Amino acid sequence: MPHDAALPPHAGATATVMLPVLAPSTVWARARREFAVSPVQQLPLRARLLDVLEHLDRGHMLALMGATVPAVWLDGHPDIALLAGVLFTYGYVQIAGRHRDNPHVVYFTLSAAGRRKLDEGRAWWNRLSGWQRLKVRLLG
Repeated sequence: MPHDAALPPHAGATATVMLPVLAPSTVWARARREFAVSPVQQLPLRARLLDVLEHLDRGHMLALMGATVPAVWLDGHPDIALLAGVLFTYGYVQIAGRHRDNPHVVYFTLSAAGRRKLDEGRAWWNRLSGWQRLKVRLLG
């Protein structure tokens, strides 16, 4: 049974799986409208957001699916819909392309802003004590 998986980092692999997005501004507008969040002082679900950014950094892609009712999917993260708005609003992801057989599936990868936030998040996480890490995991 075929399924989406992380692609190798070389560009040749993505060219056979994905096609260019014809109207990126439309995709961004739809993503930001459907998964809108207001900018906040402290990001929600900080530990989970760090997990998602690390997953994207390993080469997995975020998929935005659906023509009428958009949904997001990231392998191993059933709660990605809670964080998708943060990823889109703060520009932590960038458009990688669309599915070759279904134009309503658009893939996103980690952007430069996402990589900076990941580095910042790793430094923050490494400064926490074991007790503080547990508190963040349990309470957000």
